[in-house]
Amino acid sequence: MSLNEIINEVRAGWPAYRETGKVSKTHVEYTRVVRNFPQELERHADLGRSYLIEGSTGKGYITAAPWVATFDRSVTTSATQGFYLVYLFSIDLRRLYLSLAFGTTQFAAYFGNVQERHLALRAAAIHLGRLIPPGRLLRFEPLNLAAEPSDRMHYDYEQSSIATIEYDLDALPDEAQLVDHYVYMLEVYRNLVTNPLLPDLQQLLEAEIAPAEVQALPEVRIFEPRPPRPTRATGSGNGRYRLSKESKKVGDAGEQIVFDYEIQRVLRLGFDETDVRWLARDGETPGWDITSRNAAGETIYIEVKASVGPKIDTLLITANEWAAALVHGPRYYIYLVTDVLKEAPVIEIIEGPVELENLGQLSARAAVWALDLAPRLPPADPVPE
Repeated sequence: MSLNEIINEVRAGWPAYRETGKVSKTHVEYTRVVRNFPQELERHADLGRSYLIEGSTGKGYITAAPWVATFDRSVTTSATQGFYLVYLFSIDLRRLYLSLAFGTTQFAAYFGNVQERHLALRAAAIHLGRLIPPGRLLRFEPLNLAAEPSDRMHYDYEQSSIATIEYDLDALPDEAQLVDHYVYMLEVYRNLVTNPLLPDLQQLLEAEIAPAEVQALPEVRIFEPRPPRPTRATGSGNGRYRLSKESKKVGDAGEQIVFDYEIQRVLRLGFDETDVRWLARDGETPGWDITSRNAAGETIYIEVKASVGPKIDTLLITANEWAAALVHGPRYYIYLVTDVLKEAPVIEIIEGPVELENLGQLSARAAVWALDLAPRLPPADPVPE
């Protein structure tokens, strides 16, 4: 069966299948979308184990229109995150798009307002589109999936398309052209995900968030250990943890919130505001961002970790920061600042992370090692006095 034939059969069979409401793995339409379509694409491209091709008619309930995606496994294996190549049928079954797109879940989680979310998605898509040379049939506009706000996923997919080839389903090109277009878009996909200027989705999201004009005093909480989670082997880009540093925009905002909070706190304790120093702002990196005082007047050392989201479950801490935590023990603090760009940020205070790790309330693991590609020099001989 050819790609052209499968596309036409999916189009013809979808309305009746959609009327059934729930996904049925025994239905012929499910077989066309989930098995036949991916198999035909695999036949025309030498993808090997590096790529995953997956078709979907929905999970549980049938989605508004089917899609078939090609994922670079080193980037993502899910349409909810990362970058991927996808065939998207419009809901009215008049158009088919072969689209290079990105997951919308992080944007949907942050932007509850549809208009704000779509502006952010479109701005991110435009930024990514600038990394792709114009060519052939590529279009860089939003898709027309005939989606309504109630079709939330497809409504968002319209805005998250980076570059696309559009087909009129009443006038599909011949088989050779369809295959040629797919192979071409695979190359566009490969070039995008290997571009050294490509940001990750979290960076794109953070870039599109406008800080609140006025922020309330932060709510301050004492750290509570998170419920344990099973570990699993993960590949790049699709793991459980986001092991990347927050943007400077987010990091600076978090440090500003903590700096202002600490000034007010030390003043209430009867100390001087000059006892609070923002070292990171001055370019100093001793293993913490801010020094302040505790109620006993002792110096405390504060490392700030910030997120635009409502919680932080895992964070990166450098060797320099952990070494400082070891030295300063209970006077070393990690301040977690969440909802950092919203009107009501939250500070969660971790006191003495090394001791908490020893007690099993935190768990540290190696995420990155620095490997020097030269032999280690022997210790220098002591200088005679």
